[in-house]
Amino acid sequence: MVNWVRYLLLGVLGVSIVVVGLLVVWHGSPGYVVKAQQYNITPYNTLYVFTIRSPPLTGMSLYNPNIFHGGIAWYGVVQSHVAAANYTTGEEVPILAKNWTLQVLPNGSLAIFITLRHSGMSNGQPVTCWDVLANNIANGLIHNMWGNVSIINNYTCVVRMAQGYYLPPTSPAAEAYDIFWALNWGGVALVWPYATWKSLVDAALANYSWLWLFNFGNSTQQAEARKMLSSLINELFTATIPPNSPTTGPFYVCDITPEYILLCKNPYWYDAKDIKVDYIVEWQYSSMTQVYAALASGKISIWNTGPGSLSPSIVTTILSNPNMKMFVIPWWGGDALYFNFLNPWLAMPQVRQAIYYAVNWTQLAQAAYGPEFILPSPMPQVGIMNDKYPSLVQEVASYWASQGSPLINYTYDPAKAAQLLESVGFTKKGGVWYTPNGSQFTLTIYISSGAAPPQLALVNAIANALTSFGITTTVVTYPSAEFRTVVQEGKYDLILLYYDGAPEPGLPSFFPEGPIPAAYFQGYPLNATHWNMVITLPNGTQISPLQACYKYLLSPASTFRCYAISMWAWNHYVPFIQIDRNTQVFFLNTQYINWPLNDTSIWTQLPIIQTEAWTELLKHISFKVPTTTTTTTTTTSPVVTTVSTTTTVTSTTTVVTSTTVVSGTTTTYTTTSTVPVTSTVTVTATAPPTTVTVTKPVISTTLVIGIVVIVVVIVAAVAAVIALRRR
Repeated sequence: MVNWVRYLLLGVLGVSIVVVGLLVVWHGSPGYVVKAQQYNITPYNTLYVFTIRSPPLTGMSLYNPNIFHGGIAWYGVVQSHVAAANYTTGEEVPILAKNWTLQVLPNGSLAIFITLRHSGMSNGQPVTCWDVLANNIANGLIHNMWGNVSIINNYTCVVRMAQGYYLPPTSPAAEAYDIFWALNWGGVALVWPYATWKSLVDAALANYSWLWLFNFGNSTQQAEARKMLSSLINELFTATIPPNSPTTGPFYVCDITPEYILLCKNPYWYDAKDIKVDYIVEWQYSSMTQVYAALASGKISIWNTGPGSLSPSIVTTILSNPNMKMFVIPWWGGDALYFNFLNPWLAMPQVRQAIYYAVNWTQLAQAAYGPEFILPSPMPQVGIMNDKYPSLVQEVASYWASQGSPLINYTYDPAKAAQLLESVGFTKKGGVWYTPNGSQFTLTIYISSGAAPPQLALVNAIANALTSFGITTTVVTYPSAEFRTVVQEGKYDLILLYYDGAPEPGLPSFFPEGPIPAAYFQGYPLNATHWNMVITLPNGTQISPLQACYKYLLSPASTFRCYAISMWAWNHYVPFIQIDRNTQVFFLNTQYINWPLNDTSIWTQLPIIQTEAWTELLKHISFKVPTTTTTTTTTTSPVVTTVSTTTTVTSTTTVVTSTTVVSGTTTTYTTTSTVPVTSTVTVTATAPPTTVTVTKPVISTTLVIGIVVIVVVIVAAVAAVIALRRR
């Protein structure tokens, strides 16, 4: 699925895929890793993943661990969270934190008392509250500070959140929500160790009043504070730090060659003993074509992707490897068509609802992607991922039912669509719909030139379906680089974008993003609907969801009011149509690894950066036991009776020695010598044969480098995500 809005929201966030490989010479097998013996790398202790990087890094001296400069930010692997989200339980779970307690102070602020585990960084240096402080400061410089950190001692610290920035403890799921922002910084791991960033942190502490205003002041104060902090912000984004700078996760970057980046297990990490993997090889590829070939040949252990990046030929290529298994899980978000309210007919909610009813959206989406790769969108459409927050959806649905305006389930119903159009003055003549002023009702759908092939197929199918219904619809493909101009000019009637659940524990974010509902529609980053967001409630009150959600964290009642009004607006006013629901497709190499396939809590969270999933996966996989089998070769030798004349000549004999190298591949060395031998001229009589048995050990692990795990490495920061989430 195209995920352009998330890209814009995250700003500098990038995605890198990691591949770790064997360092051995491979003869007759794909893959080449040159230091396997040095590191004791084998397919039975190593995961293999990849990164798309061109040109590749060629050595450690060129590596800058600063995540804003291409440093690896692989949360749960190279960096650990202080706390992480678990969307199966709806809780925040401690990682580097051992435990915490929450207390509302007399001044109305929330104090979170944290005790850290005794965990070590990759250089053996302990992780302390100074590192928590450093990360809070760094997050503050990217406008992502949620409270003030005070240090009691190395392993005990306090985060204080001002009133209005935390969910009161009396609210449902308050602890998960508050920890998510205070200790997880909305999904940011412990990336900035104090020792590495000391000079920057100390300088920011010397300007702490400005840092506080930058995060918590009014718009004028924030603008002034940004100017005062500009040099520190620039340093955070541009600093070059030593390649071997310590990291906080269970793995660290220990070697780089033009072919791969090698991650070694951090023996000082608090739970290193439970990590079954010793090495991760991150192959450096220049294109996805190389990735598909590597998957088919067995060089990669795991890859997860969305259905938009797949085609039948790609799937066939990958699954040509009998050890490669594929499975699909439901995911967040999907394709969406956004209405342009500048079109006066589309500004009418009855017309938008009619278009929703007029098309069998699920059928068209599954035809475009393949039925196994796409799911029906969540219903009723309320702006969140319904199945992730069932209690909230049920509570809101019950409320509106009691008010006589229940939430609507939009199903394929052309008759209902026609009824809605007729209710606002549209007429159908000769199979074509006409507007109340007598003009033919036509539409254009805009789609980016960078859209995935299934999306292009989907949009054309939608245009055909609407045309068949009587609304002549054409598709316009615009250059992806001109997206901002296209939206600002607003010449389209509908535009294909996406919706996304923006996973958060406790309280959900609304589509497309942000705990303040529909900040996107208000122009951040762009208002694709050109909607002013004013709605009329069933009781006649005019309000916008933004007004309804002002200071929505102050009490459980204000929180519910925010969600109830916003969800009713997305459902009845239909600013966009949820076409389908995304999936995540996993390809797993089973040749050397036992995967925890039945633990759905891992797989459903693995692609989300703010969870514990990678840490848990590393603990729950196991390697298969190498086995040696014996093959017996039987030769039949005749018995020979000889009458001979003997002469002595010189002959060459080759002695063959087989050596099994670390990879499981056999390298053959030959030694040649010249010795005198006896040559015999014979006259033979053949007797009945006897049997001679030769036993030869054969290593069953002769193969290609097997396991390569493709990991989404979240390189970068979450700077702009917060601008959207500020209250």
